[in-house]
Amino acid sequence: MNSNVPNHTTAADDRQPANKSGHKSGMQKITVAVLLLLATAVIFVLPNLVSEPWIDGSGPSQQPVAKPDSTLVSPSTAAQKTKYRQDAQTLLAEIIQRRDRLNLRRVELWGEFEYHQAQKTVEQGDQEYSYGDYGKSVASYQRALDGLRELEARGEQLLEKAIIDTGEAISNSVLSTALSASQLASAIAPDNKTVLHLVQRTATLPTVIDAMQRGNQQLALQRYDQAAIAFREATLADPEHQKAAAALTSTEQQITEQRFLGHMSDGFKALDKDNFELAIAAFNRAATVYADNPAVEQALAQVETRRSQLWVSNSIAQAAEFEQQERWQKALEIYQQLLATDATLTDIKVKLIPVSVRADLDTRITKVLSDPLALSAISHYRHGQKVLQDATGIANPGPLLSQQITQLNHALKASQTPIEVTLVSDSNTDVTLFKVARLGSFDKTAVSLKPGRYIVAGSRMGYRDVRIEFTLTDQGLDEPIAVSCTELI
Repeated sequence: MNSNVPNHTTAADDRQPANKSGHKSGMQKITVAVLLLLATAVIFVLPNLVSEPWIDGSGPSQQPVAKPDSTLVSPSTAAQKTKYRQDAQTLLAEIIQRRDRLNLRRVELWGEFEYHQAQKTVEQGDQEYSYGDYGKSVASYQRALDGLRELEARGEQLLEKAIIDTGEAISNSVLSTALSASQLASAIAPDNKTVLHLVQRTATLPTVIDAMQRGNQQLALQRYDQAAIAFREATLADPEHQKAAAALTSTEQQITEQRFLGHMSDGFKALDKDNFELAIAAFNRAATVYADNPAVEQALAQVETRRSQLWVSNSIAQAAEFEQQERWQKALEIYQQLLATDATLTDIKVKLIPVSVRADLDTRITKVLSDPLALSAISHYRHGQKVLQDATGIANPGPLLSQQITQLNHALKASQTPIEVTLVSDSNTDVTLFKVARLGSFDKTAVSLKPGRYIVAGSRMGYRDVRIEFTLTDQGLDEPIAVSCTELI
């Protein structure tokens, strides 16, 4: 029999006294013999077939078990004890498994008292088992197992809470809490991937905290670039740190805002100076920062409006200057351009009427004065008279128009004043003044002609004809016109 396994003790009144009477019948002897065999099997054979109970080295030393006497037990009692022993061994197997798991989870750090209580209960069950109180030992083992189960469940709860606490402490940059919570989680579940990851994040938390503090200091001084460098360092140390990531994103957004506002400010400064090209360039740079930003579109529209307004103002001023200079055609062109750009310019429409009249009159006067000799023709003369009449009808004529009226009046009078023209020949040449008269042959003659363009021709038998064109102005000719055919054919 195994010395570590306590001997069973029988229940108090279950022993059967030996029958020594020699007067019993043969049937009774057979029955007693069978019962003795069963009792022997239960007491001596079954204990060697069942595993030992959990014996902790720290428990009390085992007392030697008294050798059972030859008391006989009933089959039902034997079966009951066997069942208790089997239950005890089953419970002990699970107790050992849970005990080993708890030891791996460093139960002494978070459940030492409860664990020791369970151990004591197991030891109590061992004593009861060794005394043969299997029913009580099963109950003790069950209580110990329940305690260990509760302890394991509590360990899971502590693990879950430690994981949550570690994550929150990391997020809030509370290093002490992150360290204690991650250590507890690591003790309970050293191979858990989530725990290992949190431990790693906790290890980088001092770097994150330092970088965040530097970033916030730079941010308070509005040194956004330096703040972004610090926050970026924090995110590199722990890419999952949400507050560091949020701080970096916010700071980068502020940097972008500053760059955008800087370009916009440059644009408006240029616009105030009417430097439209620089303004447009600055606003376009702002658009590269924020594409399709309404503020950029509005600013560019403002540039165009301002440029248009300035162009209109400058054009009106220039047209007014042309009017003062009586350069009516130039003023008319400007007003027409303005109306082509914006047909709603009412003031320009009003100015356009008198300017058009003066521009037309100026064009007609200029045309007449550009060719005063044409006035010798009656149709041109009458046209010139009509132009002079229109010009003299202008109230408050300017210096240029007054001069034009004088020139036109003189041209009209001169066109109708005959001027004597002297012609000389060789008396052998037949001379003809086209559209005036045939002068015939002569040595010298004179004719009275109005200013204009004339052609005189000469012809002579055997000689080449001559043809002379001359222009007669109101100043006359400096010398006579010689018409002679001298070249033989």
